[in-house]
Amino acid sequence: MVFAARQLQEKCQEQNYDLFSTYVDLTKAFDTVSREGLWNIMAKYGCPRKFIALVQQFHEGMQARVQDSGETSDPFPVTNGVKQGCVLAPTPFSLMFSAMLTDAFRDGDIGIALRYRTDSKLFNLRRLQAKTKVTKDIIRDFLFADDCAFNAVSEADMQCSVDMFSSACSNFGLTISTKKTEVLHQPAPGKPYVEPDITVNGQRLNTVNRFTYLGSTLSQNVTIDDEVNVRIARASSTFGRLYPNVWNRRGITTQTKLKVYRAVVLPTLLYACETWTVYQRHARKLNHFHTTSLRKILGIKWQDKVPDTEVLARADLPSITTILMQSQLRWAGHVAHMPDERLPKRLFYGELQQGQRSHGGQKKRFKDTLKASLKAFSINPDTWEKSALDRATWRSSIHKGAKMCEASRTTAAELMRQTRKARAINPPGDVPLVPCPFCVRTFRARIGLVSHLRTHRNSQPQQPPDD
Repeated sequence: MVFAARQLQEKCQEQNYDLFSTYVDLTKAFDTVSREGLWNIMAKYGCPRKFIALVQQFHEGMQARVQDSGETSDPFPVTNGVKQGCVLAPTPFSLMFSAMLTDAFRDGDIGIALRYRTDSKLFNLRRLQAKTKVTKDIIRDFLFADDCAFNAVSEADMQCSVDMFSSACSNFGLTISTKKTEVLHQPAPGKPYVEPDITVNGQRLNTVNRFTYLGSTLSQNVTIDDEVNVRIARASSTFGRLYPNVWNRRGITTQTKLKVYRAVVLPTLLYACETWTVYQRHARKLNHFHTTSLRKILGIKWQDKVPDTEVLARADLPSITTILMQSQLRWAGHVAHMPDERLPKRLFYGELQQGQRSHGGQKKRFKDTLKASLKAFSINPDTWEKSALDRATWRSSIHKGAKMCEASRTTAAELMRQTRKARAINPPGDVPLVPCPFCVRTFRARIGLVSHLRTHRNSQPQQPPDD
């Protein structure tokens, strides 16, 4: 769902459309479900009677106790809700939630109109202009467990969707938490921001510039700047908590420490990175954290003057840039394998029915990042979908491409480093040197001389003012 949410943001921005998203929080959703209503809904969806009876037996006779200040209350019966933490609980709750949404929107067709075509050719937008083979759909909500997000292209449609959902919640015994439910408004490019006024039962909902949806930060400006900062902060906190028990323990080998780093710190740093649209500035910040952490684990100090390429080689780890491309290509393969009715695939291969793209170049999109990754891994962008259908071949192509990409990146970084060293030792002879009039130093650029002259001005004694 994180991927679907980011794709919808990108497509609304690309086609100059506003996007209103309301992230609904239900008060104790799993604990307030009406069980009698749940059994009826399961029967309506065709669940066998014996299966329903078995599920009922799991919930009959439930009791609970409350502990407070070391004292435990008498047991009392629990007659509502599904079991928290039970592996069975999400499935009947999803059935109930589906019935509630069907009841809420049975008389309305509010949402964002989408057209898509999943017969490959992701990078050919003209295929979506065909009058045949193009399927149309309405994107209204993103659902995951009890998390629900509603989307619309106008404030009026958003208010209408929230009203319908609120009415259905009342019918099914659920309550919307107005304090935790928030609205994110993404204005069309070049359009001034106007704070939306969305209400639930007369109470205005909070409006935010960014929202943490399923652990990933969605921003109003459709970039991952905030997400990268949050990821680095959380990974840094995770890394710091492991100092006394892992990094500073002499009895733990370096190889074990690196395994802990791969298993704990890197997943925290790169959570949901397969959905990102990455710019160079993001990759640089992530790579800096990556290499800095590895230097601390390996005990490499800055005085040792060890380049980042050598640090990665000692740790036997690729750069973050390569890891990001690997993750995105793996995810693209999963999307290509999805059935056509899956929401991520429809958004991936689709566009909005309304709206026009701006003239000239477009802002960087996920598909642009994916195309660059395919080229960097020597995979043909025109035929990658066919390769992805064979999991073994696709996995092998990504593995080989990652090795080749990392090797070429290391070679380029080493060549650039040697070039910098050569320039510092032997400045090019065809560039005239600019001498300093106060000392023997010379400069290849006049800007260097200007900065150097400040040191002479600061070092000269101040003349006393004339009387």
